[in-house]
Amino acid sequence: MTEPTDLAILPAPGVGPGDEPASASRNPFTVGGFRTWWAASVVAGTGVGIQAATVPIFLKDRVADDNRAIVIALALICQTLPGAALALFGGVVADRVERRRILVRTYTVAAAVSVVYVALAGFEASFIWPVFILSAVVGSAGAFTNPARQSMVPQILRSEQLQNGAIFGTMAFMATLQFIGPSVGGLLADGPGLTVAFAAEVAMLAFAALLFSRIATDAPIPTGKSVRADLVDGIRYVRTVPSVLGILLLGTVPGVFLMGPFAVTVVLMVDDVLQASDKFVGLLWGSFGAGILVGSMLMAVWRLPRRGLLLCSSVLMGGIGFTLYGASDQLYLSMALLVVSGIVGPAIFINFAVALLQENTERAMMGRVMSMYGLAFTLSSPIGYAQAGVMASVFGPQATIVISGAIAAVIGLLAMLFLKPVKHLR
Repeated sequence: MTEPTDLAILPAPGVGPGDEPASASRNPFTVGGFRTWWAASVVAGTGVGIQAATVPIFLKDRVADDNRAIVIALALICQTLPGAALALFGGVVADRVERRRILVRTYTVAAAVSVVYVALAGFEASFIWPVFILSAVVGSAGAFTNPARQSMVPQILRSEQLQNGAIFGTMAFMATLQFIGPSVGGLLADGPGLTVAFAAEVAMLAFAALLFSRIATDAPIPTGKSVRADLVDGIRYVRTVPSVLGILLLGTVPGVFLMGPFAVTVVLMVDDVLQASDKFVGLLWGSFGAGILVGSMLMAVWRLPRRGLLLCSSVLMGGIGFTLYGASDQLYLSMALLVVSGIVGPAIFINFAVALLQENTERAMMGRVMSMYGLAFTLSSPIGYAQAGVMASVFGPQATIVISGAIAAVIGLLAMLFLKPVKHLR
């Protein structure tokens, strides 16, 4: 097995004049580069989160009731499939090109796409075909955005700060993606309207590009190999590190059985089961994101032991939480269950998966490994969207969520019992 790089002996490029020495504490905010990265992630996550609520609302108002689940699922698939196809290539690019250049360009593209959404909503377009093209463009950009953004952190922080850096990074991006952004998007769509909601998204994504442009990181070290050879080296590396491979395999579960079904059915749950207004599409997303935020804050305060076992258990607990949410037909009970599910499931999984990967991966391979982590989710999500779209059309949203959550819980239990390379990680 290849031993992970000892990041403690490497310089931290984010430390500048006036910053507290990185070794003085585990607090990543003592590093100037991390503070800027965190702020940029907050803004970017909010912009992307707004779109998570507004695009399904745009679609469901323009198709027949019987076609809503399939159309929303198709739009999500169009967004994730290009990202899955390009994910490994995006990781290679992140190891060969300066990260901030990648992020500036991809978030600029995402902002331009959102300008088109503003026009579609502003002119009250009744056709929906541009949404599938725009979703594919956003997904393609995301294949380069995610590995570049995540692999920035080990270049900015020292090893003793990585755990909290990963946690606060999750709070910055995922909680805004799942909480602030969708809540803002739902409230704006239900109030001033979709045009204003999409315009807010444009502003957030453009501002994120500006913030990322201000972060200085290490220049990539050329490998002297072709892109294909670098890609093959990354795949070979993952196969030789059982703990990394196990985390990546476990990372396919949330997309298929949790996030995929939730994203497809949230509009249907609000309309058909909970019988609430459009703003609750965003607020249900927001409740889930609030759980991620609270769980992340708790983990930043308490350094938990046996993180590998907790990572496996989070799949079990997240599945149980989603099963209970699917069985509920009470609005505020459903919101409360989503908060709890976010705490015991995704908050633990996302934070520990990222931290354990960063701590157990060679620095030169970081972009490729993080792209494979992104691929584990983006490749599995279209499967989750497809199966949820079909199941929701036949059996309804509640049965879809209950069955999917139960399967995830079983997989989590099996991982706790048998996935030794992961569950033994400290």
